[in-house]
Amino acid sequence: MTGLWWLAVLPLTAGGLLVAARTRRLAVLLLPALVGLALAVPYQFIDYAAPRFLLPAYALLSLPVALCLLGMATAARPRALAAAALALALSAHFAVQYVVLHRAVSRGHAIREGVDGVAAQLRRQGVRAPCLVTGAEAVRVAFRMGCASRQIGGHDGSITLPELLAAAERRPVVLLVGGGRAVPAYARDWRVQPLPRLPGLAGYRACLSPRPVGPGYRDGQAR
Repeated sequence: MTGLWWLAVLPLTAGGLLVAARTRRLAVLLLPALVGLALAVPYQFIDYAAPRFLLPAYALLSLPVALCLLGMATAARPRALAAAALALALSAHFAVQYVVLHRAVSRGHAIREGVDGVAAQLRRQGVRAPCLVTGAEAVRVAFRMGCASRQIGGHDGSITLPELLAAAERRPVVLLVGGGRAVPAYARDWRVQPLPRLPGLAGYRACLSPRPVGPGYRDGQAR
């Protein structure tokens, strides 16, 4: 049901602009509508996007949408029935948003607990800062452990494979693998440690690089 908003926003925006033109408010609402559409269109042509990126577009397009709904409510007869229908629609929308919010909060809580468990398990394996974490959910795990987070590919790519392997010679490097993916060839000789399951990541495990000995380390352990 949340997808209905995606289908309704454009016709409601157009309807709001028509109402604005008839009530001589087009000069007020045309610019927000155009800017909102300009913000939304680029995200339809890129590989990585999330609904939260469109919040500014929603905020701007809500102005003509609100005017459209108001125009529909005032034009309908009888007025009481139109007001009741509008109130029912808004109540249904708020109910859907509550369900979405509740699911997001529950998932966030589960992820936080899971990441805390992963970080605790890695600490028990001797991983200490300074360290580097890469792979699935690397950002969250690295933050919990005070480590750096790097990726060798994807939209978060920030390090090359040779640089990652060079880093493993100076400090602990943890490769996180999950979701049924195989361990990359470069880490097949690393020690594999099962990890607590994270939502959406079955078979979650860590590949731990050999403990380095060098500046900042004593017998392979971080000082």
